[in-house]
Amino acid sequence: MKINLKSLSIVCIFFLTFGCVNEFEDDVRILVKGNVVNNDGAPIESAQISVYTKRPRGIFVSSGYDEYLLGRGYSDGNGEFSVTSILDLDDEFSIEIDAEDQLSKYRYYTNTINYIPPNLVYDLNTVELKSLATLHYNITRTSGEGHTLDYSFKYTNIYCVDYYELGSINESQSYCYNDLIDYRVLNDISSDVERSLSTTLGATIEFRYAIDDQPEIIETFTIDQPTYEFNFSY
Repeated sequence: MKINLKSLSIVCIFFLTFGCVNEFEDDVRILVKGNVVNNDGAPIESAQISVYTKRPRGIFVSSGYDEYLLGRGYSDGNGEFSVTSILDLDDEFSIEIDAEDQLSKYRYYTNTINYIPPNLVYDLNTVELKSLATLHYNITRTSGEGHTLDYSFKYTNIYCVDYYELGSINESQSYCYNDLIDYRVLNDISSDVERSLSTTLGATIEFRYAIDDQPEIIETFTIDQPTYEFNFSY
């Protein structure tokens, strides 16, 4: 079945002008396909693939928020998925991949008003979900009052969000397992700290610190277990 994109655009402009929120094309279906793997490249079975419109962009919403669900399916034993969905002409369209709680999530965002892919197929190719871990750190002052510590942890973000415009990824809005910084200063007002950071299993953490404005020291370590304990005193 051939789709007249010009006609679809005219319909969309009409409804946007008169305040219509969603315009579903009853006779048009899109296909979302690809495969999902873990850190080691092994296929992930039963990962949930959901197609939405009008989702909060850039926000990972808990499962069960299905008011604007267009279609849903699951990956097979080879990690492959193929989900047929209705088409909604909207500036907020997303494909979301969720597996078990200890794996990261993937989000694909685009705009179906300005661009519809050839043959109505969204091919995500291979999507990698990473195993998650927690870095729990405890920093205490043992040197007494008057001593300070400037420190930071550089660690891996657990989210992967891709924004596409006119079929091409928008790097400025996308973020996928990028580096994050947790920076703090400890002094007489707040001399100790205990915190937890969510990161990916196998991530290399960079710990920078300077005691009493002395030259900065850099240490690195690898998150090699689901819960990693890091203790430091100054």
